[in-house]
Amino acid sequence: MKFNMKRTLLCSLAFGWISLFWGSYDAIMQSIDYDVFELNSVLHGVIIAADNILGLILLPLFGKLSDKARTPFGNRKPFIVVGTVIAVLGFMGVCVFASLGKEYFLPFIICLFITLSAMAAYRSPALALVPDVNPDKFRSIANAVSNVVSVVLTVVAMLYFYVFMMFDGYYAIGISFSATTLIMLIVFCATVHENKFKEDVRIESELAEEQDRLDAEIRRLNSELKDTYGDDAEERILSSKNNALDVQSFTEDSLLHLPSIDAALGHGYLARRREEKKKDGGKKRRRARGHDAFTRFCILAVVFCFYMTYNALTSNFVKYAEYILGFAQNEAIIPLILAQAAAMIAFPVASFLSGKIGRRNTMLIGFAIMIAAFSGSIAFSTPHPILYVLFMVLGVSFGLVMVNIYPFFLETSKSSKIGEDTGIFSMSMTVAMVITPILSGALISATGSWFGSGENDGFRILFPYSIFFLALAFILTMVIKNKKPSEKKKEVLELDR
Repeated sequence: MKFNMKRTLLCSLAFGWISLFWGSYDAIMQSIDYDVFELNSVLHGVIIAADNILGLILLPLFGKLSDKARTPFGNRKPFIVVGTVIAVLGFMGVCVFASLGKEYFLPFIICLFITLSAMAAYRSPALALVPDVNPDKFRSIANAVSNVVSVVLTVVAMLYFYVFMMFDGYYAIGISFSATTLIMLIVFCATVHENKFKEDVRIESELAEEQDRLDAEIRRLNSELKDTYGDDAEERILSSKNNALDVQSFTEDSLLHLPSIDAALGHGYLARRREEKKKDGGKKRRRARGHDAFTRFCILAVVFCFYMTYNALTSNFVKYAEYILGFAQNEAIIPLILAQAAAMIAFPVASFLSGKIGRRNTMLIGFAIMIAAFSGSIAFSTPHPILYVLFMVLGVSFGLVMVNIYPFFLETSKSSKIGEDTGIFSMSMTVAMVITPILSGALISATGSWFGSGENDGFRILFPYSIFFLALAFILTMVIKNKKPSEKKKEVLELDR
């Protein structure tokens, strides 16, 4: 069975423009909240958390609804298309009212609520679409492809911020985001045929399973032949065939002399073994269910800790770079651009490593590197080339985790509940993103006096805060039992274009 790159790329477009939105949103909201509406760090955290509060309700709800929906266009695609159109219109309103000034705070908040509700409504269906069209053994590489698309669009969003914020360009950012998203949406609608893609995957999976069964049967027969005739079984059978006077004599000479399992072991023994297997199988299934439940809990806890760090960084780093590192406002995004670019390099590496050492061990490496990179970055108070290098290392470690954490969770899912479980996964992420902007904002406000004379100095707490939750994520990942790739699931990656 081959990995279908084209199909995965097309389905990843929705994931891409979600990243385009969040890249634009996280950057400009820091500027809007502090510079336009003059909010403090706590109120900024509340506004940043608003989308995630909505997500707690809407992500699992719409994930489950998309599992059950049946339309001629598929069960994910309608949610994605309608949600995207509403979100684009809402975000344009956000940018317009921010440009008009602080007197337009109320219509700004209304447009923001509409935008964030639409984003939360179609995020789970969009995330579930890629695993829907890929079997489990290809989900790490599929997730890597999706993350590459995500990073490319996130970098595009950051470049929009870098260019247009030199001119206070909220209008320009809104128009650029909307135009880019609508172009991708048109391509998505024209090329993604969800029902056909899923049927293709079903057929491909059935053919692959049948081939696996045939290969297993051939191996079993070869083993029995060797047990009967020794290591030179093939030569002896070929010799028997060449000397046979007809098909019947060949059959009697070779095939009929294969060992009979029933004769060798006896029917009574086989019956007892079947009963034992039934009992053992029930125990194993119960143990497996218990193990899966514990694994799911631990992975969701890891997701929570990881996004406590990630969202605190994305929602505060622009101002951290301004106040602590001395960057100009539009240049403050440069370290994050470098981190995202480095992550793209790490995605194929992460997929390769997960096939060799397992998803859990790959994530552990990522968390360890992340902790080291954040620890090294604390020392800097001015822009420096080494700081850029550290952020590139941070991006690599981010890639190692992101490629594997979602497929790792889906290992415990049923194929009929991918949308629902994606909603649960997203909800764990969302709970963290509700808490962390408010908590980090409160810490920034409270610790300003520790580091200096004003609240701006409180941004120094950002990196120690991040390290704390990454350390927790590392410990929780250690608790999970590693699932090494089995020989059965190892495959040479072939691309079906």
